[in-house]
Amino acid sequence: MNKGGHERKVYRTLEIFCGLLLFIAVGISLGEIVGRVVFHTTYDFIIDLPVWITVWAMLLIGGPLIAENGHVSIDFMANKLHGRARLLLDLFNITATAIYSFAVTIGGFALVRMLYLREAVFPKYIPIPKWIVELCIPLGMGIFTIISIIEFFKIIKKYK
Repeated sequence: MNKGGHERKVYRTLEIFCGLLLFIAVGISLGEIVGRVVFHTTYDFIIDLPVWITVWAMLLIGGPLIAENGHVSIDFMANKLHGRARLLLDLFNITATAIYSFAVTIGGFALVRMLYLREAVFPKYIPIPKWIVELCIPLGMGIFTIISIIEFFKIIKKYK
């Protein structure tokens, strides 16, 4: 397999998984609408479930997007720089990204731990543990952190 092939395969698998999550969220939303219109009934957690699934998908796909330059960025300054100046700016940006995402990952784990220990639930028809819903924060941002660290080393390698 070519260089970076395994990495690309992992990213592609995550993209497909997140796309499937979004498809499921749309299906649940449509089912909720049909249930409400046709049967005049719905459950409160069904309204929230597609939102939670969508947030999971968006947080999990953030890391691969940074690796593929698929994220939104303001690059007018970066496009004008070359050589060492561009290297320093790229390293600064990816370092800031890694530090921020690492901090959010740690905070996310602290949040999930606190919710788990307190046995916090969303008070719905079926009580849903909050830690399960919020687990997407440390998982998604953990993936984001790992990929930003990988990208840091790729930037260094690219400018050698």
